[in-house]
Amino acid sequence: MIRILFFSILGLFFNIVSAQTLNFESVVLERSTSNPVEGAIVAIEETALAVKTNAQGAFKFEEAIPYGEHVVTVTKENYVTEYFLIESVEGKRILVDKVTIAITKDEASRRKKLAKKSKKANAEKIKEAKRNKERKDKLLAKKKKKLKKKNSVEVIYDSIPAKPEIAYTPTQQKYSKILEVPVENLTNGKLYEFIDNWMGVTYLMGGETREGIDCSSFTQRLYSKVYDLYIERTARKQYDSKNIDKFTDMEKLDEGDLMFFEGMGANKNEITHVGVYLGNYKFVHSTSVKQGQEKGVKISDIRADFWTKRFVCGGWRTDLE
Repeated sequence: MIRILFFSILGLFFNIVSAQTLNFESVVLERSTSNPVEGAIVAIEETALAVKTNAQGAFKFEEAIPYGEHVVTVTKENYVTEYFLIESVEGKRILVDKVTIAITKDEASRRKKLAKKSKKANAEKIKEAKRNKERKDKLLAKKKKKLKKKNSVEVIYDSIPAKPEIAYTPTQQKYSKILEVPVENLTNGKLYEFIDNWMGVTYLMGGETREGIDCSSFTQRLYSKVYDLYIERTARKQYDSKNIDKFTDMEKLDEGDLMFFEGMGANKNEITHVGVYLGNYKFVHSTSVKQGQEKGVKISDIRADFWTKRFVCGGWRTDLE
């Protein structure tokens, strides 16, 4: 069952008399990986309307859609055809959050075989690299033994001047204790000054000021002030950004990565929350969840059961390099 979210944008009326609706767009994702599907054909049956998805899996119908109910099909080689129903209504736009399609059994089998073959090839490469290293180590050991008996170059050793002591700021010392990491790990002073400046500000849905701020406004402000980068206003739009490379392995999280979480109940499988990873399983965010602390801007531990169950993925900005 594909999950389709229809948003009827109320209050937008077109001053035209026509039995047609405009603006039907969405994105097609692979169900098992959430990767965008390029080249899928999205067609409205019993009409001549059909489009292909782009490299980001997105599609958009530029032509007007006749009023009434329509069956939409999504097809691509090696994928199971998906069907869903839309209704074109005067004065309303059709916005489909996402469409997921599943790979066929044959395609799943083919990918499994390729993965197995690749794993075997990688194992052979590792073995060969290990053998080469062992051969090089033996040759080097022989050279060292020979040179110890007779070295043709006179080598003089001198002491290295001691490195000056680094003075760490009170903010760095404060957050090294909170994150339980060595103070020398906190090299991004600008990041922790920003966090300290906002720590404890209350949570307010839709809020963007010190009177109250929500999760995505906080991450948006952080990226603007700390990294001089604009990111989108909502958690969902930050997740969908073309500049985000997503990954599900928590062990790959690095300082500054965005962390995306799904909602509960009716909002399950929807991105509803976002934070910024700091290190040692800690992340900063503005949250309505208290968990022993007041709601608002605070640092939480991803290992807490509540957050682990809701964690969807991390994402690193490709334009940070």
